[in-house]
Amino acid sequence: MGASPAATAVWLGHRRTDDPAARRYLDAVVARQGGPVPCCTPITVFERSWTLATLARVGLPVDPGARLLAELAAALGPDGAATGPGLPADADTTSTVLYALARLGRPVDPASLLHYDLGSHFCTWRGEDGQSVTTNAHVLEALGWHARHGADRYTARVASLAGWLREVQGPDGLWTDRWHASPYYATCCAVSALAGHAPPEVADTAIDRAVERILADQRDDGGWGRWSSTAEETAYAVQILLGSGRPIRPAVTAAVCRAVGHLRSDRSDYPPLWHDKDLYAPILIVRAAVIAARKLVLAVAPTINQALSTTTPEAGRSRA
Repeated sequence: MGASPAATAVWLGHRRTDDPAARRYLDAVVARQGGPVPCCTPITVFERSWTLATLARVGLPVDPGARLLAELAAALGPDGAATGPGLPADADTTSTVLYALARLGRPVDPASLLHYDLGSHFCTWRGEDGQSVTTNAHVLEALGWHARHGADRYTARVASLAGWLREVQGPDGLWTDRWHASPYYATCCAVSALAGHAPPEVADTAIDRAVERILADQRDDGGWGRWSSTAEETAYAVQILLGSGRPIRPAVTAAVCRAVGHLRSDRSDYPPLWHDKDLYAPILIVRAAVIAARKLVLAVAPTINQALSTTTPEAGRSRA
């Protein structure tokens, strides 16, 4: 039920007759997790599309194979794609699947996204009242890629959506969103979308404000984090600083060099920062964010390669 072990268990408990398929689902989840179960599983489409989009966005060569790409394309229906089986299609997953497929040479017409168009911005699910910065940033990337590659019918929506993202930027220069505890995730999504698909008169000031705030937020240990420095949040901050398309100033280079200890290849401390019914950590997606940040760092400061791959006692320590 809704890719939720909890909902499935409650539904099964109220049935007068057994449902073998639902019971097999619960047995498999418990066996795979060894006891405690996640709030939502499986999330295959979500994991695959976010991971591939994150790596492709920074220009890393990715070859997921024809089968995986075919499965991602098959996840797209008339209303788009869903995070996983049993869930309704949504604009966030749909746009990320579309963007990943386009960047990997398998573009699919994004017309399914228009079901979520509210005029000023896009909803995540049809009929909802809320709004999501990251969903709209991902929609901007998907429609923007197609508009740039000849689909002129999406050009007006791209311009409108870029303007909306600029308007909802916080007074502190950051964006926040309901899907993640850290503002650095939403800000990274918004900056990436604006840098790639908004005209300079829309993007530049917003991006500059975000960059200034990121520089000011760097912690004494060189990392970034809402509560303490984490590899994931540091990766988002580095992507904002280096992936925005803005000139790389000495202050940016210095900040990035101070952050490398948090992006080392042996780091695996990924605290749960993503919002669902409870906090969780989609490990594959977080690792992809760190890898993407490492790629950007090496492009501007190749001499720090050793620092990224060598264990140091100081790395990982952070102030509260």
